[in-house]
Amino acid sequence: MRIKLFFTLLFISLIISPTLATAEEHTVYVGTEDNPFIFSSDSIRIAPGDTVLFVWTAGQPHNVVQVSDASAMAYVENGDVVIPFRSGEPVDGVTWLLDSNYTQEETTLYYICEPHVGMEMRGQIIIESRPEMTLDVGNFPWLSYLLVFPLIGAVWTFAFRDNPSAPRLIALVTTLFTLGISIFVFIKQADLFGDGSAPGSGFVLVEEYVWAPNLGISLLLGVDGLSSPMVLLTGIITPLTVLFSWHEKEKPALFFSLLLIMQTALYGVFITLDYFVFYIFWEVVLIPMFFLIAIWGGDNRKYASVKFFIYTFTASVIMLVGFMALYFETGANSFSMIEIAKHNTEFSRDFQIWVFAALFIGFAVKIPSVPWHTWLPDAHVQAPTAGSILLAGVMLKMGLYGLMRAALPVLPLGAEYFVPVMVVLAIVSILYGAALSLGQTDIKKLVAYSSVSHMGVALLGVATMTELGFAGAVFMMFAHGLLSPAMFMVAGVLLHQLGTRDIPKLGGLAQRQPTTTGLFVVIFMGSLGVPGMAVFVSELSVFIAFFESHGYLLLLPIFGMVLTAGYHLWALQRAIFGIESENIDIEKVHEAPWYEMYPMFILIVIAVFFGIFPHYLMDTVSASSYDMLDFMGVL
Repeated sequence: MRIKLFFTLLFISLIISPTLATAEEHTVYVGTEDNPFIFSSDSIRIAPGDTVLFVWTAGQPHNVVQVSDASAMAYVENGDVVIPFRSGEPVDGVTWLLDSNYTQEETTLYYICEPHVGMEMRGQIIIESRPEMTLDVGNFPWLSYLLVFPLIGAVWTFAFRDNPSAPRLIALVTTLFTLGISIFVFIKQADLFGDGSAPGSGFVLVEEYVWAPNLGISLLLGVDGLSSPMVLLTGIITPLTVLFSWHEKEKPALFFSLLLIMQTALYGVFITLDYFVFYIFWEVVLIPMFFLIAIWGGDNRKYASVKFFIYTFTASVIMLVGFMALYFETGANSFSMIEIAKHNTEFSRDFQIWVFAALFIGFAVKIPSVPWHTWLPDAHVQAPTAGSILLAGVMLKMGLYGLMRAALPVLPLGAEYFVPVMVVLAIVSILYGAALSLGQTDIKKLVAYSSVSHMGVALLGVATMTELGFAGAVFMMFAHGLLSPAMFMVAGVLLHQLGTRDIPKLGGLAQRQPTTTGLFVVIFMGSLGVPGMAVFVSELSVFIAFFESHGYLLLLPIFGMVLTAGYHLWALQRAIFGIESENIDIEKVHEAPWYEMYPMFILIVIAVFFGIFPHYLMDTVSASSYDMLDFMGVL
């Protein structure tokens, strides 16, 4: 009862069930300012029973007349059989409603303007039962718990700042609790132990807390097959980050409080379905990471933290402009992603292209995609190991997730237009990231550029605009979120024991720490994509999807994978194996402590599990990917 009362006071709301309209009115403008002899949308998709309002705007005499097909030139009467609709004689400055009597059955209705059909003034209305982004409202605020408990833990942690041990214990207990909820959310959404219904259909565990009704802002929470893997990933990485940082001695209360605040913001990004609230959580993520780099980072931490903040904040402002454009264009007085996406057929192609460009830039910086990637190596090199773990494990996934959640469903024509751009940037990121990794001597910087390459693979999957490509992209985000933190843990172990991450100064460590070396080898093999690990499944899925859509252009990203194997094996051989280095005191080398070894081992186990049993993740992701593509009208 106390927890429920806390929710009530915090959000000043009650859990309510959002309702979705079953019928909509769509608008087509007859003539535009740029061209008075075209329809504003030459093709729209509506659901059975929807209506279409035609609005004359161009100061020219027009009418709307149904014809038999896309090439017909005239309205036809054949005795008593009359083609169903005709607005009347050509006039100017009126409106005319095509009511639901004409839209009950799934079909395609073709129409023209009689006096200007010779100018190809024609359009079509596709009537089909499109999948709804359904909302399965839960009866318990599980998702709210994911937001509230880390905040409570952060406050509690900081309250014990005079106790050196309490902050880490509180942080660990809090993150383990949220891990349990994350696992439940994933199982619930994927229906792993349910009635056998298809996983990934619509959103589940939905909650809505009305925040600013006059502005249409609500804390609308829900998960589907795209977000539940990210929720699970966040739940896995945060307690392992706490454990790996077990002996953090500099301002531990503040350190662990920032980790918990970041966890809240990350959960918020992945579970919110409101554009405005999504943006708030997106921005909040920047704050704890900025301080983690600025306070606990390396010698050049001030430069890295400021550069990180400027890049990501500027991109997020551009993204906000896109969100506001969607809000005002729909006129629905709602920031709900569900409600705005239902208007995707009403947006003009030019509008979709420009807004998609704004959103893509905002998300591409966070991915990061070449050429907006330069902040990442600096941030990783200067960040403490915990910061690098969270940055690589979860934060980088925000970009691609945001692209798939906030941009693709609502802007299908914009996405289609930008497919070649995404393909080019993805391939360049794969090759550029892999090539630069080959030239690095700092293991952290090597892993940073490898992240650019791996996220390029995920972007390539999105660019295929196929179910398998989408599923492979999400799987790559999840797999990279497991192995990349493990790689940074390797760098952290080397730095803690030897005081350096410089590969030329290392060597011969395998003889002194065989167990730790075994973990290092498996992590490196998993990251380069050997069979039996999660990365292999994701790369294979993306490459198959890309080959089906782009043919032998696949050879370019394949070459990137060859480079990936090269820099992984080169770094492993130089740093771990070979002769004992004279640049370090090899006698001081010993097995990694338990709080550093266990997180690496756990990440390996999870990566192997999903590499051997990928269907536990792929089934639910594929189902939601299919739903999204169907909703976009791609299938």
